[in-house]
Amino acid sequence: MKLNRLLLFSLLLWFVFPVLSYADQLEDANAAIKNEEFEKAYELLLPLAEENNAEAQTLLGSLYVNGLGVEQDATKGLSWIMKAATQGYEAAKVRAFLLCLEEANQGDAAAMYNVGYMCLNGWGGEYDTNVCIEWLENAAKLGHIRSGNVLSQIYTKGMFDITPDEEKASYWKNLATAFAAGIDGQWVGTIPGMGGQPMTINFNFKSDGDTLTGTQSGTPGQLTQITDGKIDGINISFTVDMRRRGNAVSSTKYTGVLLGDELKLSYTSKMRGGDAFPPQTFIAKRVK
Repeated sequence: MKLNRLLLFSLLLWFVFPVLSYADQLEDANAAIKNEEFEKAYELLLPLAEENNAEAQTLLGSLYVNGLGVEQDATKGLSWIMKAATQGYEAAKVRAFLLCLEEANQGDAAAMYNVGYMCLNGWGGEYDTNVCIEWLENAAKLGHIRSGNVLSQIYTKGMFDITPDEEKASYWKNLATAFAAGIDGQWVGTIPGMGGQPMTINFNFKSDGDTLTGTQSGTPGQLTQITDGKIDGINISFTVDMRRRGNAVSSTKYTGVLLGDELKLSYTSKMRGGDAFPPQTFIAKRVK
């Protein structure tokens, strides 16, 4: 019987002392932060965070976000805070929401998606569902594929008290699919030609990372290579130099925005003699 009591007492110590140790370590870490001893706080918090302690993860994430006691890394900081938030830790949910909202307001599509998701799930407070949906829509229009797919599911299933809408579900699904396809392939649009007559213009694009190559044709069988092609998210730019008998005739600079299966292009042209045409804008559509 005495042996059993000793064994039970040992087990109780094994379970209780780590908890007390965690509490003491968190208290020491908070004290270190208060005293601006951030490196010490980092050393205390890291092992607790790695053992999935939500409060430690949140504090550690904040150190990374602000570059206190460790090299600043907002992405790593948010990752730690998100780990705590997904455990249901309310302070982490609020912190994650505010961090993503700051990035979303600066136009970051992934952050917009996060804000929409958090908003719908009540992170950081209660919000109008339409406001949450708008964040997802803005992200989807900027080419965030997951946002489009999530919107399609919401409108298909009527999630978050949204009225099911097959037309909207199909629209967002198709937009996500179009962005997933990228810019590669054939596109066709219409621009003003000689005498103001409409002229069909064709593009065949090929992307490689942030580099865009391809051809333009306005006359059947006449292809011109594009140069200086660049891709930056959903934004593109390239130049087309027209030549006759080896001599430069004109140079046209294009900028564009990918809108799923449509490409909004603007261009300015300059002739060999120095004459420049006013900027023009048109829509090119993907050839399916």
